[in-house]
Amino acid sequence: MTRDIVDDMARFGHLAQRSQLLELGHPAHRVRSALAEGSIATLRRPWVATRLAHPDAVRAINRGGKLAASSALLSYGVWVGRRSGLWVCSPPHASRLPRLLPGEHRMMVTEQFPNSSDIRWRVSVPDALAQTFVRGDTTDAIASLESARYQGLIDDALVRDIQNVLPRRLRREVSRSRRNAMSGIETLFRLAAEAEGWNVEIQIFVRGVGHVDVLIDGWLVIELDGGSHADLEQMHVDRRRDAELILLGYRYHRFDHPQLMNSMDRCIEVVRRILAQGRPFLR
Repeated sequence: MTRDIVDDMARFGHLAQRSQLLELGHPAHRVRSALAEGSIATLRRPWVATRLAHPDAVRAINRGGKLAASSALLSYGVWVGRRSGLWVCSPPHASRLPRLLPGEHRMMVTEQFPNSSDIRWRVSVPDALAQTFVRGDTTDAIASLESARYQGLIDDALVRDIQNVLPRRLRREVSRSRRNAMSGIETLFRLAAEAEGWNVEIQIFVRGVGHVDVLIDGWLVIELDGGSHADLEQMHVDRRRDAELILLGYRYHRFDHPQLMNSMDRCIEVVRRILAQGRPFLR
């Protein structure tokens, strides 16, 4: 039975080197026929793609590299902070590379963690994280690392390996990461709160309430709402939890995603004012 090139391209993320198709048993003449029919298209040699290929990956390949840093992390589904354009990784010895467009950035580096996956148009998750620490905001990089660890894309051993390949000035930043952070905004808020010297705990179970996002100094609960909190049923659940927290002697406050991403300093000032009022006492 003849294998279908387009079906086989799916295992490569719809973007593959011709040698990968040859290894699957597609002779050169069949690849040429698929190109002539338009079911696949030629990119920068030796790459071919279907119409379902990741647009950023196609851009990276056409610029003589592969997805790197935050661009690669996004393709893995890892949380990324503020977008900084397309990141492309090219070999240090590469020459005659196409000129980059505005909003595109090139890294001429050797990959430290070779990607054994069939998908070759992006660097590995550990490489992407290391590159993000070097080229990006370290706070966002910590959030991305915690996101990757929460999703099971890296483990503690890989975290240590990433730390070891970073410049010494960045190694201590990796040590600030935690294992149980569930979202990027949670990490950003935690880091900002820890910088104030507060005792910050995340994903703490409160009897009668469930897990809360952040607990500061043992009595102030901070809930960090994302888009999923917009529906009516979730609002009812949140209000019940808020009321139960008050009855248990806690105080609480909620911030939404735009507040945390655009006005973190103001969020921290709100928390500072609440803490200044002191812990509530149950009568």
